[in-house]
This record gives sequence, structure tokens and C-alpha cells, in this order.
Amino acid sequence: MREPINLPDLTDNDPCPMGKHKGTKLVNVPNKYLLYIYENEMVSSERLKKYIETNLEAIKELAKREE
Repeated sequence: MREPINLPDLTDNDPCPMGKHKGTKLVNVPNKYLLYIYENEMVSSERLKKYIETNLEAIKELAKREE
């Protein structure tokens, strides 16, 4: 059995690993999009899920401003 690879946490400057914004720096991905995929359980990347959960309050606040 293979040992799991422990990758570092994602940061704002890392590329989005999935979805229509794949490859875009996370800081440039619309917060409304991050919130949508998180709330609708569409996040297929554990690292991205952790990034969103870590920054959830800021993402929610910024998403309100994007309306």
C-alpha cells in the first residue's frame, strides 16, 4: 500500500486545481465561485476544500462585495 503524499496547503498564489478557473491563481478566482462550489459540495480537491474552509469568512465577505 502506498503512503499518502502530504502536499503543502494551497495559498492565494497557487493555481486553482479544478473547475472552469483551473490554472487561475486562487487570489484571482471569483469568491462567489469558490463559495458556490463549496456550498454545493462540488469541490473535488481536498487541498482546495481546505483552502476554502481556512478562508471561508473572508470568502463570504468578499463574495458579498462581488454582487
